Amino acid sequence: MEILTHLKNIKSQYSNITVALGTFDGVHIGHQKVISRSVELAKQLHGTSVVFTFSNHPLSVIAPQRCPLQIITQNHKAELIQNLGVDVLLNIPFTANFLQLTATQFITLLVENLDPKHILIGPNYFFGYKRGGTPELLQQVGSQYGFKTEINPTVYVDNVMVSSTLIRQMIAMGKVDQAAHLLGRPVTVKGIVVHGAKRGRLLGYPTINLNVAPGLIVPHNGVYAVQLTINKIQYNGIANVGTNPTFKDKDHRIEVHILDFSGDLYGEIVSIRFLKHLRNEFTFSNAEDLKMQISQDIIIAQKYYS
Repeated sequence: MEILTHLKNIKSQYSNITVALGTFDGVHIGHQKVISRSVELAKQLHGTSVVFTFSNHPLSVIAPQRCPLQIITQNHKAELIQNLGVDVLLNIPFTANFLQLTATQFITLLVENLDPKHILIGPNYFFGYKRGGTPELLQQVGSQYGFKTEINPTVYVDNVMVSSTLIRQMIAMGKVDQAAHLLGRPVTVKGIVVHGAKRGRLLGYPTINLNVAPGLIVPHNGVYAVQLTINKIQYNGIANVGTNPTFKDKDHRIEVHILDFSGDLYGEIVSIRFLKHLRNEFTFSNAEDLKMQISQDIIIAQKYYS
């Protein structure tokens, strides 16, 4: 998959382009249906599937105070989109210039640079100045510009509408197993392994500490059953999200004890897949009580690893 971080004319380089439009924050199962449909149509046309998205959330420019935390990093987003079989990812910064484009100007921009044969969107896709462009407008003007617009219907899971907003709420509440149903995969947090206080070793449960990118949502404080992949081998573990109040720490962190693993991971990028919230974070009277609780946490977590 070719990744472009600035908009340029690619219609001479690629033919019969289908383009999926959206913010695609989280690349949840609704997003996946839009993108996969674009890939399917491109194959039918022996053409090129393109995803046009932004590398920053539009609200970071429109109303920074209302900009939500992101569900995944940009690298993870690109990886998920690539796994769906997309040929070209246009991951463009949303700027003040984009903010001023009218709906018609945005459509013209798409036509001049991509000349798409099909445009794929979700039912809540709006574009242009003050969200003046609607899915219906794209359908109406398609014949004028030489493309067809397909609006993917809203996706529901157990009568619940799938949305990035709901997924964020679930993650923030620690409901990682419920969020996973809407994402189509476990809630995953990627970060760099950094040095910690090394108390886990003294307790008999050595841990890794993750430095999480700013602006990324992490699960609610507590203890979770998790899984990791290290050197292509899957490991089970338990993660503590929070400040470790027993030792009166103040820094918010993700600390993971990996079962049946020993080794140095400092400086490595590790992905933590959150499977189930086990309990809230609370203060223990002493280190021995904490140690006993960790052993119980591991026993409880065992049923979620499979």
